[in-house]
Amino acid sequence: MQGDHWDVTYTEESAGARLSFHVWPSSRLEATRCVAPIGALYTPLKQLPPNCAPPTALQYDPIRCSTATCHAVLNPYCQVDYRTKLWVCPFCLTRNHFPPHYAENISETNLPAELIPQFATCEYELPSVPPAGPPAFVFCIDTCAHVEELTELADSIQQVLNLLPEDSLVGLITFGTNVQVHELGFEGMPKSYVIRGNKEYGPQKVGQLLGCGGGKAAGPANGNRPAGAPPPPPGQHYNPQQQQQPQGTYESPGQQVLRRFLLPVSECTMTLESILEDL
Repeated sequence: MQGDHWDVTYTEESAGARLSFHVWPSSRLEATRCVAPIGALYTPLKQLPPNCAPPTALQYDPIRCSTATCHAVLNPYCQVDYRTKLWVCPFCLTRNHFPPHYAENISETNLPAELIPQFATCEYELPSVPPAGPPAFVFCIDTCAHVEELTELADSIQQVLNLLPEDSLVGLITFGTNVQVHELGFEGMPKSYVIRGNKEYGPQKVGQLLGCGGGKAAGPANGNRPAGAPPPPPGQHYNPQQQQQPQGTYESPGQQVLRRFLLPVSECTMTLESILEDL
């Protein structure tokens, strides 16, 4: 955090982030003495002041730390040696070489955008990553609040839903004593999966509890003829490969999530509003 700016609201306004710390611990001993867990709340799509971020997204991949367990991104808090064209990662203290196209032009008066001191937040458009589809927003709501606060929160979320692009994917998780993952794709009535809040679950266990383990629809086994299918000609055996339609198609866990828990906002607005009204 820069100079005299110790107000958390300043960081949130200039970088879109609210941190649980003011100074990063420099040793494991200092880390054990931290009262609050190290963390940050980040506001996606926040419009930052023009002097706090590049005017446009950077059209190239970020420069990352070479350590296999780090991969931190080049940023204004890195120490830079302009003579040897090296930069030091502030997290693992690894000395990294600049790429040739950086090393040829970088100097104290000619800095790339990610090293300009006031540009602590940069947005990248990665040419090496193919389009990932529409954006997804998962609303996580703490239900341990007063009724008036939940009512105002529900109104705010409904306003946000009206501002999102119609193809945006939306999900909903509410948590209090337990965690509820709402299946927005279930028709007819509200449906949610309740997970105990006093127990830790791994990703595989969560997928199992939500029924997103992947699989395919049941089909005939061991070459048996399915019920209702016409019998084969005399002297021939049933061959499932001769069927014109596949008996079952594989559905990955990601596809199940998109079908059940993450839906386009244009398809689940009414369901979301109904759930929010019942909070």
